[in-house]
Amino acid sequence: MWLVATYRPTALFSQKSSMATSSGARTNLVPTPYSIKLALVEAAFRSGLDGEAVFTWVKPLTIYLEPPEEAVVNHTFVKVLREPHDKKSGRAFDSTIAYREYAFFRGRLRIAFRLAEVGDKREELVRLLAHVQYLGKRGSFVQFCGVEELAELPPSFTWHVLDNSRSTLTLNVVFQPLDDVGPSATFDRVNTYSDERLRIGKDRVFVPTAIPYRLVASSRGYSHYRRVNVATSRK
Repeated sequence: MWLVATYRPTALFSQKSSMATSSGARTNLVPTPYSIKLALVEAAFRSGLDGEAVFTWVKPLTIYLEPPEEAVVNHTFVKVLREPHDKKSGRAFDSTIAYREYAFFRGRLRIAFRLAEVGDKREELVRLLAHVQYLGKRGSFVQFCGVEELAELPPSFTWHVLDNSRSTLTLNVVFQPLDDVGPSATFDRVNTYSDERLRIGKDRVFVPTAIPYRLVASSRGYSHYRRVNVATSRK
């Protein structure tokens, strides 16, 4: 059984891949499990709950996503401010340009959680999901539309490439490494206000993920993706 939350994107979506550089930031096509879990922790703090306690049971949850029906990614260069290489120059920042991508979604985004892993936290999870305001980069706003329970996930959801239950793979998808919270992660390591450092590959791990999108059109300025059904249902 799965608990599936539905959101309607209300702004352009952008979330730089954690493997990208600051000057060449391609966007993921869906929010990462890492960002979703931290969004739930943030929602806990904003609603007066103990965010650190929420992180403990949110950390191991398995998350799959159904992307919106279509996505159009805008490729653009923007002007950004960066700390100067010459610290003695007296300038606070240097002006430069960077590559950025922003995705327009048509349709709704669905996020699935395995109910067996949620356990007795179901009602608390539903309350937190209703308090999530954005997913990805700050400003990528979403509107909560409700939750439902499904016995199986339809074939329009993402799946993990290294999942041994799949005997075949198709190239009619987009493969992206989506980051997730690692088993050794602690609240202090994911907390940006803590002095503890986050360890890539241990506290923040990358999961090769197949996103059921097919590229239908592209040019220098944009890429147009349409959702397809390519995977088998999951219980």
